[in-house]
Parts: sequence; structure tokens; C-alpha cells
Amino acid sequence: MLKRSSWIGVLAAGGLLIAGCSSSSGTAAPAATTAATSTSSSSSSSSSSSSSSQASSEDDSSTAVSAAELDEATTTWFTTFCTGLTDIGQYISPDTAGQSLTEAQSTVVTAYTGISTSAAKAAGDLAVTPPPTIDGGDQVAASFVTGFESLADVYGRGAQTVAALTPSTEADLKAAIDAVEEEAKSVQPEAGQDLDPGVEAAVEQLPECASFG
Repeated sequence: MLKRSSWIGVLAAGGLLIAGCSSSSGTAAPAATTAATSTSSSSSSSSSSSSSSQASSEDDSSTAVSAAELDEATTTWFTTFCTGLTDIGQYISPDTAGQSLTEAQSTVVTAYTGISTSAAKAAGDLAVTPPPTIDGGDQVAASFVTGFESLADVYGRGAQTVAALTPSTEADLKAAIDAVEEEAKSVQPEAGQDLDPGVEAAVEQLPECASFG
């Protein structure tokens, strides 16, 4: 399995950045607040990861490669993978600022449906894409196909569950959201094999993967 670097972490995040509800008002809390907090944490982690990666690159300079040196199969697979992540990402952290409880519920349903649809497409695209020619590439590919399929299932059912609610308070909606997110965490591909630092750096040079570096 690939290591959980910042760009791989998007899959693990799934819809986890979708804002819960505020207990202090009758409307859902602004998702931007949650997103900002998560972004801040991610930035700190990314900075730490970046420092570690730099040190690792110095230690493993002999393994460093450029994107141009990735073979066609590996380039195609990671391009497809990152494109799928980007598509899912557009539905993360929907803005519920100033919305009524009913409007916030609808916003979450739309976001969950989008995540499910995008994850299903990503799984299908990867399933017909030859695996990357890296150590454990077959296992990596299979793991992420399964991961995207599971994500699609969890958020598809989650959208139906939230849509069927008749919440009287924000706590009702938040409880449903929390349940979906906990299940999403449980279907994440597990950490295992680390990606070679040189290959990871090369992948992050691909246009479709650059934003995950």
C-alpha cells in the first residue's frame, strides 16, 4: 500500500471535511470553518512531511527520478488515480453557511451523492487501467479500486440515510453525518508498503497530481 502522504490522504479524507452542525444556532455551521481548521492542520502536516521528504530525498538521492522517467503504465495509472481524487474533492466541504436545517440537510445529501458518484467512476476507471509498474503495483491498484468502491457505497447509502431524515434539531443531522464518516474511515485502504521517495516525487510532478504534493 502507498504511504499516507498528503496527496494520498485525500482518499482517506473522503467527505470527512464536510461540516457538521452547530449546536448554538438553527442553521448548519459554515463548512469553511471546518475546512480552514483541517487545512491548517494539513498545512502543518504537509510542512512536516515536506521537511521529512526533503531529508529523505537527500538520503535517497540515488533513487530520485523525474516524471519524465516514469514509464507509460505508471504515469497513466497515477494520472487516472489523481484525476479521480480531484473529482471527489469538488464535493468536500460544502458551504452550509446561513442555511436552514432543511437546506443544510439537502446540501449534505448533494455532497454525499457527488462523492459516491465520483468514487464509483474512479473505481471503474482504475479497474480498466493497467497497474503501475512499481514494487507491489498490482496490490496497490487493487487496494485503491476496492477503496473507491467502498467509498462509493458508504456515501451512496449515507446520502439515502440523510435524505430520509426528518431532523428536528442540528444534533439529529450531525449524528447521521458522524455515523457516515465513521463508516467511511473504516473502509480506507490500510497503510502498508511505502512508495519509493523518488517515485513519489516524480508522481507529484504530474500535472494531475501536483496539487496533492
